[in-house]
Amino acid sequence: MRIHAVHVLPVLLTAFAVAQEKATPVVEPTPKAPRGTALEWKSAQGKPYWYRLPKQLDAKNPPDLVLMLHGTGLDHRWSFWNYPILDGFRARDIVISPDGLTPGQGNTFNFVQGPKDGEQIAGLITDFQKRFPIGRVYLYGHSQGAFFTYWFAGEHPELTDGIVAHAGNVLDVKHGKLAKQKVAIGILHGKADAVVSVDCAYRTEKIYREQGYEKLKLEVVEGLNENSGHWPLPVQVARMFEWLDQVSTQSAAQALRTAASELQRAAPDLAVLSEQLQKAKKLLPKATDEEKASLPAQIDALTAFLGHALAVQLDRLSSDPAVLEGKAAYGEWAVEYQRRERAFADDATWKKATAKLRDLGARHDKQVEKAVKGLDKATKDGPSKDARALARKTLDEAFLASRFGELLVAVERLDDADSKAKAAAIAAARKAAEAAVAKSTEEWLRPRLEELKAAAPGLFAADAAASGAGDGK
Repeated sequence: MRIHAVHVLPVLLTAFAVAQEKATPVVEPTPKAPRGTALEWKSAQGKPYWYRLPKQLDAKNPPDLVLMLHGTGLDHRWSFWNYPILDGFRARDIVISPDGLTPGQGNTFNFVQGPKDGEQIAGLITDFQKRFPIGRVYLYGHSQGAFFTYWFAGEHPELTDGIVAHAGNVLDVKHGKLAKQKVAIGILHGKADAVVSVDCAYRTEKIYREQGYEKLKLEVVEGLNENSGHWPLPVQVARMFEWLDQVSTQSAAQALRTAASELQRAAPDLAVLSEQLQKAKKLLPKATDEEKASLPAQIDALTAFLGHALAVQLDRLSSDPAVLEGKAAYGEWAVEYQRRERAFADDATWKKATAKLRDLGARHDKQVEKAVKGLDKATKDGPSKDARALARKTLDEAFLASRFGELLVAVERLDDADSKAKAAAIAAARKAAEAAVAKSTEEWLRPRLEELKAAAPGLFAADAAASGAGDGK
């Protein structure tokens, strides 16, 4: 059975929205069109769309193409009204906000899974690829637009590098080999969403994970209420797009630009920097002669920076002998270890020093897998008493498991008081540890970032506003 969302999201009117109501210039999208402002044109199907070109177009470093798809009861203006598209949002990219083709409420139109809406979006992508130099192609869909975005990525993986599906659900979607290997799937949902339940996000993530997608991320946003849980989330959406950049790198220069964006943060994620460094090294032979002359110095400086960071982190972990022996109880060290494991997993020195922690993590993975399976074997009255008890015990013990968050959510959603209390206590402890680690990381990284800035100022030349810089991990 095919299901579609049928709800209306209130539009957040701004001074920009009121100003644009007066007149949006109708200008054909060409390299001669005005830059950095909202312009209007029509698709081949005769539907209006708004677009914005970046202030600079460089064929050597082509912009990405971002399509913003609205939800039910809205139109092509919604994205520009609710996201800071004229104030730094994906400032280096071309952003398009089209209308759906399927009639909705009043004079509005929806994006519905099927050839009619699919052909319009595919046509817009190929049209802009003919008119401009284009790097990667991303789709953002909100609510009904997210339902469609999942479908489109499965139908057209050749046209899609990544999606951000916000407050949606996966329905009739193809999961071909190319999509699993190429398309990055970013799932974003407010935990308190009263319009499209957060259960849809958990279900969707499970489907994509079991299908074997190589690039998959789920973020459930806490701290929202039922009124705001379904509304636009500019900060989280911008950060999810940055994740798409990280996993969709296509050139050495692009990898270093992504690293530069991360370096704008007070405490950059070392895993992101390490991943982009390795991609830059791998892709450097394919770079232009000009890039081959300028990029190696940045690569060398970033290599030295991460080497220093690795040494500092090993010193911090070894300050308590029980930690590297795998005998320490949960604490801030566990948060640090898991974050740095993502950054240094391939380094021989790190692998040797943390071998016992890696073994402990593997054992914890098995414990969590067993606990999750126990909860999945629910009867009409829910999981058994023994399954609940095992899940609570595992939350206490298996803190290094890669699927720990999945188990925490599952226990959190059980209906008995003991499980809810245990989940709340564990979540609070982890939140406190993560905050403390973020603060200490910023402190010990600060002098090393200054050294890197002196050694490779080009890595810090990225426009902070365009990068969407904020607090890192």
